Amino acid sequence: MSLLNPVTRTIRRTAGTRWTRQFTSSSSRPRHPGVAVAVSFVVAGSTLALATRRKVHCDHEIEEDLDAFPARFQKPKWTITQYLSADQILAGGPSWWPGGAGIDRCDALTVASNYESEDYIAVYFGSKEEPDHKTYIGLFDGHNGSATSEFLSEHLIQFLQRSLDRLPQQYDHLLHSDPSYEDELVQDTIKYVFREIDQAIVDPTDVLASNSKTNAVRSLRQAYSGSCALVSVYDPDNRSLRVALTGDSRAVLGRKIKGGDGKDTYAVHVLSVDQNAHNPAEVARLNAEHPGEKVVDKGRVMGWGPSRSFGNAAYKWSVDTQKKLNERYLGDRPMDSTKTPPYLTAEPVVTSFVVKPGDFLIMGSDGLWDCLTNEEAVGLVGVWLKENGHAVPKPEKESKDKKAEDSKVYKSSDLPVKLSQKDDTVFYKWWRTEKRFVNRDKNVAAHLVRNAFGGADGDLTNALLSMTSPRSRRYRDDTSVVVTFFS
Repeated sequence: MSLLNPVTRTIRRTAGTRWTRQFTSSSSRPRHPGVAVAVSFVVAGSTLALATRRKVHCDHEIEEDLDAFPARFQKPKWTITQYLSADQILAGGPSWWPGGAGIDRCDALTVASNYESEDYIAVYFGSKEEPDHKTYIGLFDGHNGSATSEFLSEHLIQFLQRSLDRLPQQYDHLLHSDPSYEDELVQDTIKYVFREIDQAIVDPTDVLASNSKTNAVRSLRQAYSGSCALVSVYDPDNRSLRVALTGDSRAVLGRKIKGGDGKDTYAVHVLSVDQNAHNPAEVARLNAEHPGEKVVDKGRVMGWGPSRSFGNAAYKWSVDTQKKLNERYLGDRPMDSTKTPPYLTAEPVVTSFVVKPGDFLIMGSDGLWDCLTNEEAVGLVGVWLKENGHAVPKPEKESKDKKAEDSKVYKSSDLPVKLSQKDDTVFYKWWRTEKRFVNRDKNVAAHLVRNAFGGADGDLTNALLSMTSPRSRRYRDDTSVVVTFFS
């Protein structure tokens, strides 16, 4: 029988300049749960009828003894073989030890809420043997389908890497005359790449020049879908980390510091700010671009969560273009509220940060940050490092000594970090339970996801991960996490 948990992990890893290698979790993608239930119902029902109906003889006639058939149909019951456990799901995340270029280790995990996961992760590790030593990590949180996020995972990092690789040849004279110009140049290039890719996604020119509805539907699949993008670029030559954000994913860096009592604690550096209706700068930008319109309402931007995204062309095309697509090519009808598009942009906000040895970067989609604060996430990695720090730079030989498991249950106040005054996460309140954390996973991304989805309450974790779409969306979102340790 097919497993019901709709958990899909799609993570692309590329090494060196070879862009064709892919990584996919060993867990197979289950069939649609509705199909599995329907098939099992037919089989079970047929077996039940054959097993319980019997025949009796009366005066040379054969009659069925209907009383032998159950008076009431059996209540549906689940079996353990129908579901993956939380431990099985969380064990599916990969860990990489690049072995150079300033990265000790990188862990990743995606846990789906939608039947088809809309989140994708792509990584490119630099190499000492290659001219470009940079590491690129992209986290793409899709919405309205997975078409855009999957497309970005296949193409954005490749295009960005090649664009940045050209900079020394194009602007070498400028860099020599003003070394500080490099950061501005890199940031501008990243913004250009994001805009260029989005323009290619939403451009309807070829579609409007064709008479084919089939061509239109297939060509505009990524345009009608949408995706956030969180991309980090690490250059080990100058230890610079650049984080580019389009949407409401988030990047947070943790740094170990010595406390006055000699205990290790961790400083929290937030490297991106969610771009949504709760971001005052985004609200001011939208109001200035669309005076007199109610672009932001009830905590949403034109009905959407993020204020920037790839795709979502219905918020970018002119009203005239949308009418033509609607009339000729099965396009969606323009929304009544659409007056002066574009309302969304794919241009990212880019920040720069100088990394120190021992720092770690947490990149997470909004599904993580709906459950954990920045400080809790950093503190949980700190707890994980206490037991698993030896495995960050991959040991040559695994120790044969069996380590004692960490059996402690942690509250937020127990974490090695200074907590903020406000916890604005939503899901633990929705689940009507308190936050209690554990340290059980060898993969630190899985460690964060487990604690985002119940932590010490294993029954809650299993319940949340047993929910299927569409009901699961009320209780958890697609959640992707990448944690990178710098050497």
